[in-house]
Amino acid sequence: MADPIETAGHGSTTQRRRTRLTALPVLGGSLAAAALIWAGVSIAEPTTPVDAAERQADTLEEANKPAAEAPRPLAGDPEAIAKVVAEAPRTEQGGFDLYRRGLYPEALMVWQEAAANGDAGAAYRVGATYMDGQAVPIDLEKGVEWLRKSAEMGEARAMGDLGSAYDWGFGVPKDRAKAAELYEQAARKGHAASQYNIGVLYEEGEGVEQDLVKAYMFYLLSNENGFPKYPAEAIAALEPKLTNEQIKKGVDAARSFDPI
Repeated sequence: MADPIETAGHGSTTQRRRTRLTALPVLGGSLAAAALIWAGVSIAEPTTPVDAAERQADTLEEANKPAAEAPRPLAGDPEAIAKVVAEAPRTEQGGFDLYRRGLYPEALMVWQEAAANGDAGAAYRVGATYMDGQAVPIDLEKGVEWLRKSAEMGEARAMGDLGSAYDWGFGVPKDRAKAAELYEQAARKGHAASQYNIGVLYEEGEGVEQDLVKAYMFYLLSNENGFPKYPAEAIAALEPKLTNEQIKKGVDAARSFDPI
């Protein structure tokens, strides 16, 4: 990073931050909890394991508003609620519209119905709901189960969050190699947060064989895709360690990158 903070952990290698779970749009005080931690450092786990930075690629980003701005406007009017829920499309967006109105259990129901019909985004939202704990009590194992279903349907956000679950041991045993596999799958689909995360693993040689050129490539891609702050800092810190030939290889690889 431009002004890296060095920490002890896994030998003498400086450990970089990796982002955690995307989860649902963070409401209320959860945003301030920003689950960005230093790899290799023992710190208290936040109550809600969400990644407050990963929002830029989400077409539903308008939902990032404090809970106070998303009241349950139909409270006390069961007929009106029932009508709105009945008319909601059984899609990720349909559930999201309900979620924004504060109809959390109803949103979860719509997402579950949509997921049963093969909507990968809706399955992701179900998993994220159990990770986030807004509509239901936090259940990491159930959240991982739904994230896995969504990832198997090809949803990059779910792959990235499932990678975070394995990276930090949320609902599954910690497994950096599995985390790297999932991050890279999501990164190859153009998921900016996962591009940063797999870049960190390649730079540090955690879960994968160290490869500074690949790390540089993924940082460049994450930065180009608009992931805030961290890839730019990582690029600035890594470039002095690379030869001109390595920089050229990384740039060329980023330029020729074609999301799958």
